[in-house]
This record gives sequence, structure tokens and C-alpha cells, in this order.
Amino acid sequence: MTEIQQTNVGVANFIAGELQKELPFDLVLDAGETGALYEIAVDMRHLNSDFVDWVIKVTKSRKIDGTGVIIRVQKHFVHQLYNMLALYINKHDQYGVVKALGEVS
Repeated sequence: MTEIQQTNVGVANFIAGELQKELPFDLVLDAGETGALYEIAVDMRHLNSDFVDWVIKVTKSRKIDGTGVIIRVQKHFVHQLYNMLALYINKHDQYGVVKALGEVS
């Protein structure tokens, strides 16, 4: 796993953890976290999802400008966001997946 992927997995885990909050809520991301979310969405583009396209659209200009973003997390898309993050983590963090499976068994 590259250093960028490692950072992105960390951000994906952070955001996934935040999704446990009562909905709706504001997800506040700094510039680095916003850039990571953009990279995650670009990597998950193969899902052919309007939601993934929306994340790319919302985060691309902020990544370029080096600014953060506030996303109002709503019930109607929380599962799509979680699934995108989980798929990214599963793809890039095999050690974490193996470790988690070991803890289960």
C-alpha cells in the first residue's frame, strides 16, 4: 500500500466512524481529508454511481484550491457513502482486513 493509499484508508476509517452519529449532521473535513475523499471517490469511479460522481464534483475544486468541505450527511445517502468507503478500505487495506478477521475468529 502506498503512503497516499495509507492516508486515504485512515480518512476513510475516520469518516466511516463519523457515520455513527445521529443523522443529519455536518461532516467537517479539512483540506487534507477533502483531498483524500476526492482520491477515494476517483478510485471508486468504477461503481458507476451518481453518488460517487457527486462526491468527485463536490471535492475536486476544493482539493485543487486546498480547502476543506462541509457535507451535510443525510439519511438518504449515508449507506452509499459507507459502502464507497468500505470498498476502498477493503481494496487497499488487506492487512487491516486480515487483522479484523483474525480478531473475529
